[in-house]
Amino acid sequence: MSIHRLVKYLFTVLILVSYIGLVLFSISSNKEALQKNSYWDWYRNYVSQSSKGTFVNTGTQEDPVALSESQGYGMLITLLAAQKGYTKEDQFMRLFHYYKANRISEQNTLMKWQQKKSPNGWSSVDQNNATDGDLDIAYALIQADKLWPDSFEQYGLAAQQLLASIKAHNYSEKTGLLTVGNWATVDSKAETMIRTSDMIPHYFETFAAYTKDPFWTKLEAHTTKALTQMSQQTSTGLLPDFAWVTASSITPLKPNEIAGKNDGDYAYNAARVPLRLADSDKPEVKKTLDKMLMFFEKQPVIYGGYTLKGKPLVKNQSNSFSAPILYATKGDKNFSNLYASQRWIFNYAIVGKDYYGDTLKVLVLLKLY
Repeated sequence: MSIHRLVKYLFTVLILVSYIGLVLFSISSNKEALQKNSYWDWYRNYVSQSSKGTFVNTGTQEDPVALSESQGYGMLITLLAAQKGYTKEDQFMRLFHYYKANRISEQNTLMKWQQKKSPNGWSSVDQNNATDGDLDIAYALIQADKLWPDSFEQYGLAAQQLLASIKAHNYSEKTGLLTVGNWATVDSKAETMIRTSDMIPHYFETFAAYTKDPFWTKLEAHTTKALTQMSQQTSTGLLPDFAWVTASSITPLKPNEIAGKNDGDYAYNAARVPLRLADSDKPEVKKTLDKMLMFFEKQPVIYGGYTLKGKPLVKNQSNSFSAPILYATKGDKNFSNLYASQRWIFNYAIVGKDYYGDTLKVLVLLKLY
């Protein structure tokens, strides 16, 4: 090759490499901008101030409502944003302070499940918890301890205390699984009820490693077995919002047994299951997840809820259902088309009128990249 050709060749390669670098930089910058802007849009629309810290408002500006569920999501989202440099510890700390101010007690550090306006001012509706919210809070606190190990807030100690309270007040010896709340654990019938979105093998594995307590490893094993059993009961692989557990069976709830007409369907609680399962590296968990995703892949449009047989409950799409599915398909070539079809959720701005859908969307967006 002549020197002239060699120089021309090297110049062409240099241009090509530079172009690819610019494209990759542009893609990365666009993703970062989308994440950062979405986080702050969500924060401005849903995070409210109180005298005891900040909370994620699930109601309206005129009639605000705080939930332990939303507090857990808020802490997870803010932690992820802080890991990426979009926000500071102060934002997480204020959410943490609100959690601390609304614990059941100094000894039982579960968060009271709901606060709202009352004749006596801003207060909790009762002294009970909802397990899903406290699981998210505990996981967020563990990650916060890793991100800010020298913080005077002692996130690690708070995580240890909360996990001890979950173990003491949200576990059923009858089923070997978590109950839906402390109120259910002490009720002989309700104790055998499970909420599928409380079944998070990856969390339990993390809790086991953090506490060195074999309880969480045992819980992970029982949870994985129950997930497999429920998955095998239907051709769709869809899981119900709630189910009853006995020594020999797991049965979806009937309509209106606990929360509403869709208690035994793949509805607004079970919508989170793909997100809950996606971070587990256990083959049995992936098998349960993949069976659900294969059902969704065959649907021309994914609607906001289904019966366990696969009949749509509504005729509209929903961030609350599509966001978890989108995350569950990440990096899996077998579901690349499903992944692409669910990216529609990022086409719409956050305007503060869909707490649940917007929150799951932002959580997924921050976890994706």
